[in-house]
Amino acid sequence: MITILGAGHVGTYLRDALPALGHRTRLWHERLADLLDSDLGSDDLVVNTAGKTDLPWCENNPFDAFDANVTGAVQAARVVLTCPDRRFIHLSSGCVYDGPYDANDQAFTPASPLSPACFYAKTKVMADDVLTASGAFRQGRVAILRPRQVYSPAESPRNTLTKLRGYARLLQTSNSMTSADTIAKTVAALASAAASPLWGRISLVYDRGIATPFLVGSALADLDLRAPPKILRKSDLDSWHKPKRVDTVLSDPVFEDAVNPPEVHEELRRVALQYAEADRFALSYT
Repeated sequence: MITILGAGHVGTYLRDALPALGHRTRLWHERLADLLDSDLGSDDLVVNTAGKTDLPWCENNPFDAFDANVTGAVQAARVVLTCPDRRFIHLSSGCVYDGPYDANDQAFTPASPLSPACFYAKTKVMADDVLTASGAFRQGRVAILRPRQVYSPAESPRNTLTKLRGYARLLQTSNSMTSADTIAKTVAALASAAASPLWGRISLVYDRGIATPFLVGSALADLDLRAPPKILRKSDLDSWHKPKRVDTVLSDPVFEDAVNPPEVHEELRRVALQYAEADRFALSYT
């Protein structure tokens, strides 16, 4: 059984996607304190997707953001890992790197120095630091995943496709993106193999290749989901968008070998078509 913590965009998507990959799931969105040892099997896998991801909210509510993204993750791991046969997957974020490339003009890897540019990113780093310092991590019972700009066919304010429908101007800067199906495929690979090389490490999780917000917005415009976007310069964005928005390109050969993620442009086309179909279906019932 895979227990998923958090009923947001990624958590609910994993609940629905993982059964098709051969895994039973349940979504836990009650208080963590109510998740007693007796509710978990001795060999259950728990995936933590819970937390606050809204950048301005985290900046303006640092105590609550810390509780949600650091304390919550650590408490969840503590409850789960008391049993030596249980395993824990934590969803972190690729936003802990401020690029799009590192100081040597290369894509960021798991070994790259971190450069969190806002309080949200700092909370993700803090939670990762605690988890990687644990004995369970060294034993290979914890996996940390850092996706970037997650998108899916599901309507959600946290879905990157939904976000990019709402801005008249979009950046042409390079970024990695992660299909929610790629996250599901990664979780399934970890659930199926206790000896997976992704256990006991931080993995960058993404679709192969590079996209830009402008490219995604243009694809959505082609599907009549928005007006054609205009170009936004990064310098203009940085002058008014607080906290800072980062651009990040990821590279992780170990992850790619273990999961074989899709090519981003092909995956975006597939998911955007499903997103458009769901959008039109919803409109037909309004």
